[in-house]
Amino acid sequence: MAALRLAALIIGITVASGWLLQRVELLYNGPYLAGAGSAPGAQVFFAVPIGALAAAALMRRWLGPGDRAVLYAALVIGVSATASGLMHRFLPGLVTGFYGGFAQSTGPYYRFLQVVPDWLVPGGPNEAPAIGAFEGGAAVPWGAWLWPLAMWSVFFGAFFLTCFCLVWLLRQRWLETERLGFPLLEVPRALIAGELFGQRLFWWGALVPALLLGINGWHHYMPSVPEITTRLAMEHFLLDDPWKAMAPFESPFHFEFVPLLVGAAFLAPVEVSFSTWFFYLLTRVQLLVGHFLGRSEYRGDFIPGHGSPWLDWPSHFPFFMTQARGGLLFLGLFSLWSARRALAEAISWRSRATWGLVGGLLMLWAWTTALGVPPLMGIAALVLVLLLALTFARLRIDGGLPIVGMPQIVGYLFFVVLGTGAGHFADETYMGFGFLAVFGFTMIGIWPALQFEGLKLAEIHGVSPRRLIWGMALGLAVGLGAGYVFSLETMYEHGLFALQEQGGARSEARIG
Repeated sequence: MAALRLAALIIGITVASGWLLQRVELLYNGPYLAGAGSAPGAQVFFAVPIGALAAAALMRRWLGPGDRAVLYAALVIGVSATASGLMHRFLPGLVTGFYGGFAQSTGPYYRFLQVVPDWLVPGGPNEAPAIGAFEGGAAVPWGAWLWPLAMWSVFFGAFFLTCFCLVWLLRQRWLETERLGFPLLEVPRALIAGELFGQRLFWWGALVPALLLGINGWHHYMPSVPEITTRLAMEHFLLDDPWKAMAPFESPFHFEFVPLLVGAAFLAPVEVSFSTWFFYLLTRVQLLVGHFLGRSEYRGDFIPGHGSPWLDWPSHFPFFMTQARGGLLFLGLFSLWSARRALAEAISWRSRATWGLVGGLLMLWAWTTALGVPPLMGIAALVLVLLLALTFARLRIDGGLPIVGMPQIVGYLFFVVLGTGAGHFADETYMGFGFLAVFGFTMIGIWPALQFEGLKLAEIHGVSPRRLIWGMALGLAVGLGAGYVFSLETMYEHGLFALQEQGGARSEARIG
């Protein structure tokens, strides 16, 4: 009976959230409540799962701590998939290139549309599925969508399985040996334990951001209401040479008061809290040094031999994204090297996790190969994605950084190393890596971190791993289904053009 009650809650909350989030995030231009699509400071915690957990804490008589832990772990996966965390960036990307000027036979991208597999997208250039999605006022052409959605569901399911098996192989090392801190789990843990609501200090602390965000939210919908400014833009003060080099358009120099980040900084290790602002100021020093060296004037449309700068913004000296990527790769490789003995012991032909990792990776490899990515580049890309996903997981679960995605375009990493241009790679390769950008523009890359957090909650509250796995898998399945239905219905009813001013869905579509 308890299991059925928990499953009903997971399904009911996920479906209801999927319906509600289309209206909050798209139609009414409200905050991103499903995880992604906003600055890290605005989405420290997952709003809907946290809200559900707070409500569940009032139902302790019917829902024990273990059930509430599974509920939270399932909702952070399922609810985030229904809207901005996945669907609002993924679904428009399947029709963007097939509408209007993009899809004209004389356009520069038409040749790439000719090599897109039929099973990947819901229709061809300027056909009904793309036209209806952009112009609205049409019924969802489910006949055209069902097969692509089924194939993408296989992809998402295989990636979720692969990530979880890799997480399970690292579980003993990271949870039991290194005992990572999980700072961002402090709030869910306190809600599960029911410790917060009886503390007067908590309510006084909650009052400050509630007033601030409430007044600014009121201003958002009624501009006549004064806004409380929380951002200090230094470019308004650094107007003369050489100081204005510290605040270029491509890399804004802002200080902002974000109450949720204040709380996250309190929970994070002091070394992490210190390093975030210290190295941020160091980037300003680098820009100033670049100006003195005469390197700040270059703003080319393309990185020589590589590609468009939006892929690696900002794309000029001192190349912040390149520096960050180097640090990420080092952290990921160092973490795996430190865990090499634990991994050697965990990897066994008798281990289900080992077989799950191999099977999931093979499924993803077959999927990317069918997509058009060369086999060798495909397996290299998947390994790189998993390495980066583990790195971002480490930053979140140990460093307490409020990361809700993996903002890395895996195909671009190959183009930086190998070069690009007409004829350098087959059209299928460019097209395939374009669709694999789903790793970077949605929050599926942070799934390993959420799976680690689920395992930690299960460990604390005595929940069996099998029960947790089924809960998270149910959340994912329901989240994908609800997201497909409600997001597509919203797109085809209102049109992506109309949604431009209500939630920025057209901007999301451009990413596609």
